[in-house]
Amino acid sequence: MTGAASHFLSGYIGVVQTSNDSVRLQMSLYLDSAGIVAPSVQVEQWNLVGGMLQMNGNVLLYQANTTSYQGVRIVTYLSATTALPAGSYRFVFKHCCRNPLVLNMPSIAPAFQTVIGTDYTKTPASGPPSTHSNTPIFTSPVPFLLLEDTAQILAFGNYITEPDGDSVVVETDSVLIDHGGGPFVAATGATPLSAWGAYFMSPSTLNVLWKPDSAGLYACGWLIKEFRNGQLIGRQRIQHHFKVQTYRPSSVLEIQNSASEAIWDPYSYADYYQLNGQLVHQGSWFDMPPFKGVLVIRQGRKFFKKAIY
Repeated sequence: MTGAASHFLSGYIGVVQTSNDSVRLQMSLYLDSAGIVAPSVQVEQWNLVGGMLQMNGNVLLYQANTTSYQGVRIVTYLSATTALPAGSYRFVFKHCCRNPLVLNMPSIAPAFQTVIGTDYTKTPASGPPSTHSNTPIFTSPVPFLLLEDTAQILAFGNYITEPDGDSVVVETDSVLIDHGGGPFVAATGATPLSAWGAYFMSPSTLNVLWKPDSAGLYACGWLIKEFRNGQLIGRQRIQHHFKVQTYRPSSVLEIQNSASEAIWDPYSYADYYQLNGQLVHQGSWFDMPPFKGVLVIRQGRKFFKKAIY
């Protein structure tokens, strides 16, 4: 990731068990539009031996795909399929710096490493395929673009696939963490998102309700815990980001249904709620002309322009 220091936004790592004895790592990194896409990256592998983590080299991941979503480039990296004995592991990716535009970071935040990681338990190879252990995988990104002074539910459950039927809990995590060969350690200095508006977390429903009161770029840490038969078998430490757009009320403009239906993108849906949980409207950030950059609200079969950025 050399040369992309100021363009790195967030990311996560996942593990897919491809057979009884093999796994593959996959990682998604989120970059702004000017970020340099590295053809390959390295992820540290740590083995848990006798209750202690031991460094066991690096795993090389290669760029597999690059897509865009709400102005962010999502770069997917995959490792080769690798034989891995049953046991407990930790996979860690470190990036040198942080995007200096993030508002809830301390002034020295660019000097902090961005650390994402996965604690992973591989089940014994003797069982049927249903005993495979895969970490939860994001099927599509949680929305990055939010609207100032509007409460939005960030429904993580809509974007997470758990292939094994295990239980998943989402918790907030430190956005500034380090891993120096031992436990993940939180670094002080980051301001919680709650300082930028009302913020509520429901680990059981995997929903977050946030009403940001200021426009700008924000970073957030998430901890996804995975349980099987009541036992904790994995932890994913995810770095995520949100860009809050300034709300600019405009005259209500009805858009022709025929044009809107053709470019209505279900993957950019955003449901906005009042803090009491009442649905206000469903919108979509449009990326195509003539409504590029416009949040369009759908009410029945009518479409209205809500805000621009």
